[in-house]
Amino acid sequence: MTSPTSAGAPLPPQRFLPYAAILTLAANTMNGPGITTLPDVAVDAGLFLYILLIAGSVLMASYVCRRMVFAMWSSLSVFGGSAASNVDTLQDNIDIAFHEGGEGMKLSKSALSITAANDEDDATTEAADEYFEQQQGIIHRHPLSPNLTRTGSEEDTLLLHHDNNTNQVVAYPQPILEKTSIVGQSLEAYGKNASVYAALTMVASALCLALAQMMLCAAILDGMLVSTTGQSCALGVPTTSSSWIHCTSHSSMKPYAGSGAPTSLISVGTVIAAVFSVGMGTVDLDEMMGVQYSLFACLIVSCVRFAYVFRKMSLGLSNDGEMMDMTAVAEEGSGVGGEEALSWFVGPNPFSTIGPIMFNFAFVVTAPPLISMAKKESIAYKALGMACVAMGVLYTMVGCVGAPVANAVRNGLIEGGDDTNLLSLVLLSGNVEGGAGGRPSMIDLFCIGTFGLSTVASVPVYCLLAKDTLVNDAGVAPMPAFLLSNVLPWLLVALTYNAAFFEAFVNWSGLLILGYSNFSLPLLLDVKLKKVRSMLKGGLADLSGDEGNITSAVFSFLTASISAVIAISITNSLTTAGILFGVVVMASMWPSRRS
Repeated sequence: MTSPTSAGAPLPPQRFLPYAAILTLAANTMNGPGITTLPDVAVDAGLFLYILLIAGSVLMASYVCRRMVFAMWSSLSVFGGSAASNVDTLQDNIDIAFHEGGEGMKLSKSALSITAANDEDDATTEAADEYFEQQQGIIHRHPLSPNLTRTGSEEDTLLLHHDNNTNQVVAYPQPILEKTSIVGQSLEAYGKNASVYAALTMVASALCLALAQMMLCAAILDGMLVSTTGQSCALGVPTTSSSWIHCTSHSSMKPYAGSGAPTSLISVGTVIAAVFSVGMGTVDLDEMMGVQYSLFACLIVSCVRFAYVFRKMSLGLSNDGEMMDMTAVAEEGSGVGGEEALSWFVGPNPFSTIGPIMFNFAFVVTAPPLISMAKKESIAYKALGMACVAMGVLYTMVGCVGAPVANAVRNGLIEGGDDTNLLSLVLLSGNVEGGAGGRPSMIDLFCIGTFGLSTVASVPVYCLLAKDTLVNDAGVAPMPAFLLSNVLPWLLVALTYNAAFFEAFVNWSGLLILGYSNFSLPLLLDVKLKKVRSMLKGGLADLSGDEGNITSAVFSFLTASISAVIAISITNSLTTAGILFGVVVMASMWPSRRS
């Protein structure tokens, strides 16, 4: 619904996401391929260290989200007033800076996002009028009017506040996504060139997330088809031993590996997942919430069922009904017959687990659309923080309960076990619990299917990030942007579905791109924007104060940690990683100390 302006032109409907919707969408975007590796990761980390790393990652992701919410909503306090007064204040600050010995302070109009030609009075007046019209448009959606929102929720009153200056009730405007996204913040903080690099980074991040998730969705559905019908088939280029149709009866998360099928395959699971996700990508976030709520419920139910199955499998492998002796408190590797025991504290490869756990929370780049549609700043950061906590609980449950079973597969205690992937472990439950023909129960197969569907929920959000970046920052038309962001990735998945290198490509691209773009870049922009906006509002004192020191320290620590994780993955040397950690800390803290 729309409401008329004073000029008679209709206003577009104002879209909002409530607390529950933001929490659900954020949690669904964290439901990525990493969750299927957590039982194995818990074995490498040790149970105590695993829980500690999960808790630390929850705090880290929540803090980064809080700073991003602040950076987006604080733009309203800077640009929410008169545009003319903002430009006048900026000019006064520049004059003070250069007349009072501030030679070291250099400001550029591009860094402050000032685009008014020649700073003419008529341009600033036009900007002020434009803001006034925007504010009036929001006020037209007053709770007394039926057009405030589509639902007329009681939360609508959160959009209103009392302006002490004008003694009137006015509306909280929402952050403009095009101006306050990571790309928009880069433009405001560092200028046009930086925003181009940021746009490329956002598209690359979205593609890394989407491709990995799409491959997981297709593999899960194909594995479920093998378990229920006995086989799954795919369309591919003929080989010397097969026609256009390639079938497999291997029930795992790599169903066509070793089957002689070609690299490029269009499997039944790929078609089902593609149709479902592309269909969801045709609607806006607020229009798909019913499906998102359902898929989040599927995720919770599936994880609880998996935890129950793993517990039964552990008991099934024990003697006399007691929990199998696969933990060692005093000595690591003290299992019987050369078996490697599961450690309660620190596992055999603790440093290799930091990256996989950290990147399970690499959803921050997808948060700006959710933040911009919140009804209030507090709703945004509380919902995002609670999503991190909720997924942290699921990660802890799945990893800790599944670790004994994953360790049993490593030690060859489960017949037919050759893969420690979460869903592969569930498929082995029939071998341990005596299922018919060694197959898991129908309930377990149903939960694997619902888990597979739940993983589709995040794909439209990743594609939306890529689409918005292409439309708003690259100037691509909506339809080509939709095809590039929603359809092209599925074609890439089909071309590389059975490729041995695809998993390595996704892992390394995620390692090199997602860490910095999700955790380092938002904090860097937050620190820079505090200085830029402080100058714009006349807060010269804030530039030399202690504000932002905590954020700067967290930025340095996270950037150094990500760099150290990459160094360990490449060199497998703890010494090299430690040296790089120290160098990055010093290098990242030097600019803030200098300024």
